[in-house]
Amino acid sequence: MVFSDLVLTFLSFWAFVHVIYRILLRQNSLHGTHQHLSRINIPLSHLPVSNPNLVFHKPPTVTLSYFCLRYKTTKFNAFFQSLANRAPKFWKIWFDIGVLVGISAMIIGIGVMILAGWKLLMGMIRSVEFNFQNHDINDNNFSLQPKLVKRSGEINHQIEKNNEDHQVFIPVIPGVTLPTSHLIYYLIALLICGIIHEAGHAIAAYRESVPIDYTGIFLYFFYPGAFVSFSDLHFNKCLFREKLRILCAGVWHNIVIFLFGMFILNSGIITLSMSLTGYRSVEGTGVSVISVESTDLTGILYPSTLITKLDDYDLNEASLDKWNNFLLKNYELTKVHPYGNSENKEISCFQRSDQNSSHYKELSCLHARPILVNINEQRCRKDLDCDNPLPMCVLPYTPSGFPVPVRIYFKHPPWIANQKENKEQVLLWLGDLENLWEIVQVSTLQPRWSWVPLWIPFTVEIIIRYTVSFSLALCILNILPAFQLDGYHALTTILTRLYEVDDRASTAISISKRTRQRKNLENGVVYGVTGLVGWVVFGTLISGVFFEGH
Repeated sequence: MVFSDLVLTFLSFWAFVHVIYRILLRQNSLHGTHQHLSRINIPLSHLPVSNPNLVFHKPPTVTLSYFCLRYKTTKFNAFFQSLANRAPKFWKIWFDIGVLVGISAMIIGIGVMILAGWKLLMGMIRSVEFNFQNHDINDNNFSLQPKLVKRSGEINHQIEKNNEDHQVFIPVIPGVTLPTSHLIYYLIALLICGIIHEAGHAIAAYRESVPIDYTGIFLYFFYPGAFVSFSDLHFNKCLFREKLRILCAGVWHNIVIFLFGMFILNSGIITLSMSLTGYRSVEGTGVSVISVESTDLTGILYPSTLITKLDDYDLNEASLDKWNNFLLKNYELTKVHPYGNSENKEISCFQRSDQNSSHYKELSCLHARPILVNINEQRCRKDLDCDNPLPMCVLPYTPSGFPVPVRIYFKHPPWIANQKENKEQVLLWLGDLENLWEIVQVSTLQPRWSWVPLWIPFTVEIIIRYTVSFSLALCILNILPAFQLDGYHALTTILTRLYEVDDRASTAISISKRTRQRKNLENGVVYGVTGLVGWVVFGTLISGVFFEGH
């Protein structure tokens, strides 16, 4: 999916949401229930509440403004309150640990952001310098610069290495750094992280006798999340440690989910539990096809097909990692004489593999299928590896920007009619390796029978992986002392305690001076960190869009 398609999908989705909202708003107003759907969002904390339990009975409301859809309700207030009341001593210890973790995460997060900002700046400078130094290199004069077209792909590999080195955070750009097929998993994982984060705030608030006004979920552009609103009046009456318990609870819960998710992913629990049902593990033998998007591969690589090798690269251990490494980190590309562009598709251009790299490559026009698809053909890296009287070790030219040939070795599942007695087969695929990675979804679990759903193990694992990744990112970002983040309120609470004075022993002038010092320090830290976060976020997006692969 190209960027224009994403924009069109985005605008169409929100246009549909607005139409449905208007229809429901009109129907509810006709029945006298328009208060449930309103464009006016009045915080319940501004309403007089003598008994906190009264807010439990307020009706849910939906608000919509341009690209933001919000749903808030009081239905879950009683649930969070009951959780907090069941084990108050446990929650006290639990959230005290959260305070220590939260403050530590704030310090570490500031260090990470400084490192990320510095590496991002240096990486951009190196990329610009590289482009200026090589501005005269193009497709028309590569023959004048043979050192830039070595088979090792040194130039391209170095660029990608620089991109990895200067990005601490990877920007999430659908269709660029995030496969469009993963978008639904991305949204589900974000929503899970947001709900667990806000649940921590809600339970901690009730633990400290701070009533919740309402809870809710939202969709902002394409970013889903959750929120909790509690009484500012009750919160301000809390003691120093009680406030920190509430403020750090969300980040603490994100850390717990991160650690729990890492344990699930690395302990083999998913594979074990699935293996006890309708699946078997193919780890060590290959990867199992889950789905193939509508391409020429659809009628060949059936669901549950076992892929054992890519070219001569065996997927015999750490199968999924090898699959990803081959398709996403294979940078051995050249710059001239593209493979597969002959008028006669049976004949393609090959190069001698062991020629001196300081000279032009000798080209040979050969029949591609016997060389690349024949399972019995001897593989080599240099001429001396061959047993033939007149050996010639060759490789196909695969220039940057042109399709790359890759041999896919596979075995059909037993229930496929023409599965040739489960013998290994091979097909030759020509295209972009990253495109192959995106259109063919694979897993290390294979169904035992044809009727077993393919998508369950993959969906569970990919959602957990995204949840783990987002939990760690939200932990680092949310506790930073920047505007609109939990860290901002935590910093204010800490500095207020540090600059606290005894009013009886102090004059109005000294109190005013200490208050001014605290505000200056607070503003300096908050503005500085906010600017740093802005630079890292937008700089990473710019780097991901304009410097990726340049």
